[in-house]
Amino acid sequence: MGGGMTSEDLWRAALHDFNNLLAGLQGVLDLSDPRLPLDARNRMRLETTLEEGKTLVHMARSLALGRHPDPGLAPWNEWKAALEARLESMALLFRCPIEVVDRGADGAAWPTPVLVEWAAAFTRQILPWATPGPLRLEAMVTPGAWTLTWIGDAPIPTALLPDPPPDGAKNLPSLWLRDSSERLNITIQAEPQGLVVRMARPCTS
Repeated sequence: MGGGMTSEDLWRAALHDFNNLLAGLQGVLDLSDPRLPLDARNRMRLETTLEEGKTLVHMARSLALGRHPDPGLAPWNEWKAALEARLESMALLFRCPIEVVDRGADGAAWPTPVLVEWAAAFTRQILPWATPGPLRLEAMVTPGAWTLTWIGDAPIPTALLPDPPPDGAKNLPSLWLRDSSERLNITIQAEPQGLVVRMARPCTS
């Protein structure tokens, strides 16, 4: 476990997040008529909650066992499509359109699935500040880095600050994001246009 995280931190985060997950499932049931099939919105909420549960299991396993997907590279269009698929349910649930924009991203391969997973988890962290949106995510590549910029005035999530406060909220996504940031050499900066995330890219001749 990286970033000074302890096994107690992980257990507390897991219990907290899975309790919230069960509360979300209960909320769907409470808002539904048991005599009728789920309507479209409640079905979407249920499916999104279940997908979040799968993501939490993946994060907990990665943090506890140090198991990470093998890094690979994909063309920009494939990478963008994979990220958009992950963001679709979030956009519907928060009623906040999310647009992924090429600002110089094409023509280079992008890390997959690691940066797709990281970008999706990070977006979920800042969506409450972006709603009702739309939220614009711009991507570009330079010889030294893959760069993603979330346009807007959302702050850097507390857990991802260089020196997070001891009493800051700890949950599985924030612990996983911090651990993954260190492992993948990802940096986050608040700049005038928004939050800029850079993942170091090997220079090519």
